[in-house]
Amino acid sequence: MIMKNSLLFLIPFLLPGLSLAQQYHPLTAREAEKRLLPQFQVMNNTPIQDMTFEEVKRDRKIQAEMPWPELKNKDSIEVTRSKIPGLNAKDPEIPVTVYKPKNSKNLPIFLWFHGGGFVYGTPKWDHQRCADYALKGNAVVINIDYRFAPENPFPAALHDAYASLLWAHKNAGNIGGNPKLIAVGGSSAGAGISGGLAQYTRDKKGPKISLQVLEIPPGDFRMDYPSVIEFKRIRGLKSDDFPALKNFYIGKNGNSEEKYVLPGNDKDLSNLPPTVIFVAGTDPLRDSGLAYADRLIKAGIFTELHVFAGYAHGMQLPESMEITVRMMKQFLK
Repeated sequence: MIMKNSLLFLIPFLLPGLSLAQQYHPLTAREAEKRLLPQFQVMNNTPIQDMTFEEVKRDRKIQAEMPWPELKNKDSIEVTRSKIPGLNAKDPEIPVTVYKPKNSKNLPIFLWFHGGGFVYGTPKWDHQRCADYALKGNAVVINIDYRFAPENPFPAALHDAYASLLWAHKNAGNIGGNPKLIAVGGSSAGAGISGGLAQYTRDKKGPKISLQVLEIPPGDFRMDYPSVIEFKRIRGLKSDDFPALKNFYIGKNGNSEEKYVLPGNDKDLSNLPPTVIFVAGTDPLRDSGLAYADRLIKAGIFTELHVFAGYAHGMQLPESMEITVRMMKQFLK
């Protein structure tokens, strides 16, 4: 009888899913904002809107009309805009912006992919960031204007990324770079593209990638993460947007679990480059990014993980520039 009672007592601990599992529920916008640092809690009273293609087109128009920001360090850097060949014969040319410290050569190369849910965004957003990476990291930085879904669903953006990598490797001498020292990185959707690019390049036996920088990455499209459940209907990026963005990105007949669609889809994480991952605490993408970092660590990949509690998706993360530059200097030499 004593043994029976003991076993009954232990069941909840042996089977944590039965009674001790944390229960999650969608937070209200106000509840979610209480997770932010105090200085961010009163920043936004905009209405919550659903993701539609009409909204995407409106945002694209605004972004197209944006001027390129004036660089704070323009006297120290060379900036060149050009178009490079696509991966396949019928693919369009890819606009790129190349940043390089003046009077320098044989520098590491860093390919950068902006965010925007795979459907919009602009390299203009990261113009100053890329110039700073070039100067502080002493590198050639290539800011890539990849194709958008739904007009160009997966794998169009991945193909543009790989074409950019091949071009950078082949033309390294012409742009002041070292073809043996290449990093890739991006923010949000750009981080998803970068993570897929590292895997695709490994499998294609393409140019060696020595570092990947994944800022607020979408690890996969699973909808059962606590961060996805909780941040379902909040201001800014919300998980209610994920089904629409997924359908835009992969197309009507696409498979969201296909290899390279998002980096967490790949079952084989061996032989990937050293990685730094940044996640924001009140971001619906948080837990898929954490899950990918955890898998990389367990696969034996050098992985540095930074969690920014109190920050939402898309906010500037403190010291992320300094951390990235430190990683560049460590692994691009």
